[in-house]
Amino acid sequence: MLFGPDSTIGIVGGGQLGRMLIMECRRMGYKSAVLDTDKHCPAAQIADFSYNYSELSDFINACNLTTYEFEHIKIEVLQEIEKRIPLMPSSEVLKIKQTRASEKSYLRKNGFPTPNFEIFKDLTNVELFIKEKKVVVKKTKGGYDGKGLYIISSPKEFEVIKDKIINEEFIIEDFVPYLKELSVICARNSKDNITLYPVVENVHHNGILLYSIAPADVSEKVKKRAYKIATDLIKSLKIIGLLCVEMFLMTNDELLINEFAPRPHNSGHYTIDACDISQFEMLLRAICGYEIIQPQCLCHSAMLNIIGKGTQDLDFQKLLSIPGVQIHFYGKKEVRKGRKMGHINIVGKDRKAVLERLNETKKIVYPNL
Repeated sequence: MLFGPDSTIGIVGGGQLGRMLIMECRRMGYKSAVLDTDKHCPAAQIADFSYNYSELSDFINACNLTTYEFEHIKIEVLQEIEKRIPLMPSSEVLKIKQTRASEKSYLRKNGFPTPNFEIFKDLTNVELFIKEKKVVVKKTKGGYDGKGLYIISSPKEFEVIKDKIINEEFIIEDFVPYLKELSVICARNSKDNITLYPVVENVHHNGILLYSIAPADVSEKVKKRAYKIATDLIKSLKIIGLLCVEMFLMTNDELLINEFAPRPHNSGHYTIDACDISQFEMLLRAICGYEIIQPQCLCHSAMLNIIGKGTQDLDFQKLLSIPGVQIHFYGKKEVRKGRKMGHINIVGKDRKAVLERLNETKKIVYPNL
């Protein structure tokens, strides 16, 4: 089914991903409606319509189709939407993604490569898995941007953090000595047409993505492997829309999946300024029934997250004196530690120029990092 301009796209969730999707809706002639607990959230600020969850029926009536921009949504809400209008990706995809346990179990069951892990309902037999090796302990619910994640090297260190997880299901995963963290964004429409963006290299700080570099400096073998993993996974999940797959690159050029996201992704923000089709336009093309063609990277680029800093905290004079810098703020009113307030895209003719500009930009935004 084709949804043309003047259709209303419903977005469940009102964060920055929804906001940037709405910007593409406006450019391409679509209307937008947001469902969120806060009618002043970043996406609602620029949407045509906004609703809270008590107005779910009104939201559904206002929309021709819907998508979602984050995972922490009650499945019942999506199932109610799905009964009446198209929802892409489906609620079944979100069921898999809503806990780390179901996500990891799906990947293992379907033959996708992951680090070795075990799921624990309680503290029984934990010491058998930990022993004296380095592991990552993860809460299965509510964790993102480093929250609910602990790296430990011994049972003694586990004793220090166990009270934080004692009443919750959790995963213990082998810590893998990776060379790089990579991600790739894949799109699929209802005709099973699939396209991919370049493999991107990601660098995290305190569990939060700090910056991305596109394209990643990896071998052709690694690129092909990453593309195959992403293509196989989007088909397996039957996603109509976008899928971002985050992976660890190992010393033997093999890749292990860390996690996936069935939506636009932070590591794809560079596409707004560096590609002829941004990840947000690609999502619209996919869910509205249009052809999805191979996006072209017009230049080398990087993306630096603005974390815990508002507009008043940045030296715009210095930043805007750097060639290739594009500043994107999300309209969030409250600045908090660890909160993503915006991002900066940096473009250049080659990787060397981009890395030089990235380092210069990083020193201005984070002088003490």
